[in-house]
Amino acid sequence: MSKTNWEKMVNEKTINSAKSARRKQFDTLKIKADDLLQYVDEGWEKSKEYKNPKFVGITKEKDVQEQFENRIWMLFASMGFSTMNADREFYMSYDFHDESLVHQVDVLAVDDETIIIVECRAADEMIEQNFAADIKEFSDRISGLRKEALKKYPNRKSKFIWATHNYIIQKRDLIALDKAGITYFNDSAVEYYSDLSKHLGSCSRYQLLGSLFANQEIKNMDNRIPAIQGKMGGYTYYSFSIEPEKLLKVGYVLHRNEANQNMMPTYQRIIKKARLTSVRNFINEGGYFPNSIIISIDTGGKGVVFDQSGTKVEGSISKLGILHIPKKYRTAYIIDGQHRLYGYSDSKYASTNTVPVVAFVDLERTEQIKLFMDINENQKAVPKSLRVTLNADMLWESNDLNERRQALRSKIAQM
Repeated sequence: MSKTNWEKMVNEKTINSAKSARRKQFDTLKIKADDLLQYVDEGWEKSKEYKNPKFVGITKEKDVQEQFENRIWMLFASMGFSTMNADREFYMSYDFHDESLVHQVDVLAVDDETIIIVECRAADEMIEQNFAADIKEFSDRISGLRKEALKKYPNRKSKFIWATHNYIIQKRDLIALDKAGITYFNDSAVEYYSDLSKHLGSCSRYQLLGSLFANQEIKNMDNRIPAIQGKMGGYTYYSFSIEPEKLLKVGYVLHRNEANQNMMPTYQRIIKKARLTSVRNFINEGGYFPNSIIISIDTGGKGVVFDQSGTKVEGSISKLGILHIPKKYRTAYIIDGQHRLYGYSDSKYASTNTVPVVAFVDLERTEQIKLFMDINENQKAVPKSLRVTLNADMLWESNDLNERRQALRSKIAQM
């Protein structure tokens, strides 16, 4: 019988208490005053006195390993993984023949489509470390851990991560991790996803999944989209409308960060929280952006499937049909419009609205950068004077008298 203590898992209804405990940097205890010296010798400090002098409160900072585990746990919680292990006392069976054998899991994060298991290692200061034995032990247990997790949470993809803090990992360890299919997170990767989650919140999960499961199939996704095929600048492109929720799943933004160094060259800056919040509020209030999001669909040179319609316009270069977008993670690189797209994440309109898209196919990274620069250099912001003029015209006959007064002020200012 499995010895996995699944009762130690929390869900979206019970996760808040676990978050509260994970946020704490210090452990606290109430002890007998007579035992104080014993605890002081173990690194505790007196922090509180009670009305009853027989008792005192003590506190001790959590060690670096526990703090790092909590940081990784909180990172996944902030990304919207709401089914997670409650604390450090979570164990999973990993041997089919002897289910009494268990592995202590630092972080287990589950959503509707994926299972993530993270092994953490942390040091007080930067050191070089040989993890060969630890990696071998972990990799030998992966198959069993995956089977055990899938019994509880079926029909999901799984990924294992080796995360370190203050360690210089040896090249042979990196090779061993890669051979075992384990993703490595160093301090730069952890910092990148932490910054991303601060700005994007739960929609940062799409970027993470795009990295972890690149080119793996997304189940239960209808990838057929009515589209127009056209030609521009020597390239074939496709113009279509798609639900933001669907594009978010296959999309990926090439942020300029050490965590994406293996994908150089990259060209996008991380989205700013204030701007994203502004865009999301605008969308939730019924606002919309009619200009197209620009993407490059990555097919690895295979090209996309386009079923041309029988309806044709004589003499037209454009063709009508059904475009089949690859239903895989990280197959649509967002060249322009990341704020507009991510603004729909966590919005009530993510699955009920559509956004216009212009999609190129297999654009070289250098061509993506050139297109990104052309768009951002040649797009001129509307001058403030013109905005004032247009606003006055638009509000002149408004039913809201305050808006009419605003328009009148603008007209007077112009005169």
